[in-house]
Amino acid sequence: MNRAAPAADEESWRYPHWRRNRWVFPFANVLCGFGFSLAWPFVPLMVRGLGVRENLETWVGTMLLAFYLVSTAASPIWGGIADHYGRKPMVLRAMLGMGVTMMLVPFAPTPLWFAAALMLVAVFNGFTPAGVSLLVANTPPARIGSAVSLAQTGGQVGHALGPALGAALAALFDRQHALYWISAGLMLSGGLLVLLFVREVKQVAAGPWRPRLVGSLRELLAVPRIAPLFLLAFLFSIMWHGSVTNISVFVLQLLEAGHPEADTGAAASWIGAAATAIALSTMVALPLWGRVIDRVGPARVLVFAAAASVVTHLPLLVLQTPLQLVLARVAFGLTAAGMQTAIFQLLRMHAPPGMDARAISYATAFQFLAMGTAPFLAGLIGPALGLRAYFAITTAFMLGGLVLWLRTARRKAEVESRK
Repeated sequence: MNRAAPAADEESWRYPHWRRNRWVFPFANVLCGFGFSLAWPFVPLMVRGLGVRENLETWVGTMLLAFYLVSTAASPIWGGIADHYGRKPMVLRAMLGMGVTMMLVPFAPTPLWFAAALMLVAVFNGFTPAGVSLLVANTPPARIGSAVSLAQTGGQVGHALGPALGAALAALFDRQHALYWISAGLMLSGGLLVLLFVREVKQVAAGPWRPRLVGSLRELLAVPRIAPLFLLAFLFSIMWHGSVTNISVFVLQLLEAGHPEADTGAAASWIGAAATAIALSTMVALPLWGRVIDRVGPARVLVFAAAASVVTHLPLLVLQTPLQLVLARVAFGLTAAGMQTAIFQLLRMHAPPGMDARAISYATAFQFLAMGTAPFLAGLIGPALGLRAYFAITTAFMLGGLVLWLRTARRKAEVESRK
């Protein structure tokens, strides 16, 4: 008797669109990831082009803190709407909304107007977690790891291509206006792809939606293992997404120390290389980590990835050249790539019924907060102690987060052994 056939029939009945979505989202994420990363690593150059010459890291850190604070506040609201009205509208909100608002960024005449335009983009931020939420709710549980990792791989392909093309374009312009217009067009194209081809079976929470930000968070934190997952999501984002512009500033500092004669073109090339390195390594690693998660479970992958994050950030404390930095980013991307997928799947497993989208949205909110906190703290610590001190502090916190997660796992095992 073939047992695989009934399982396949059940998958087709409960999750009729998962195969289509699994292939559409990688392409949509390629376009959106390409669009976002085309311009984002070059924010420091854009700010410098608007006249900021001193304390560049402080200016950039403050702007990005404002950007991600707005994203942090908006994300749980979008997550609650998704739980009550469907997840596809939230994907379209993110992709199309970011595309439209990104068109306005190049019109900023001063650094303050540039920051205001970024905050408007932040209201719609979050196309990747919105897509993950839809996939998690519309994919068979045994295939979530591979489906989500494939979608994230699409985003990483875009993130890999974006900085490379962005570096070539940035070297041609004193002010990188064209990057943001191209970025907007690519994100709008990704949203159109989702609009035409993605389908979902809506799994909505009971009752009308009400903006209960604190109440929903309190309910989620009552689940014992949710809080450590939120903490690890925050710390991972500090080291991964939050360090994009910090790494760009670090590249500039390494060049000034070793090659003070380097021009804007050389700086843009090395910034693009650092961003491309982690994107390419992640693109290679994510599909493999997705299969590993499906086979051994997300909890083991989470532990490995957290430990790898610590180990691969230690070289940042001593390296001396941009090339060494690029190699360190490759190692980080290859070994830690599965961490976010593992966190999202564990949130799906532990969240109360009907709250999975909100659990992911709160994790995303903490990630957004980390993305803003990281450059802001680097802007405070960097001028006083140097960016190496900042990297040392974040590495130590990740190690603490890993220890906390292992302790909660041990407590859970002890409780279950007593039953």
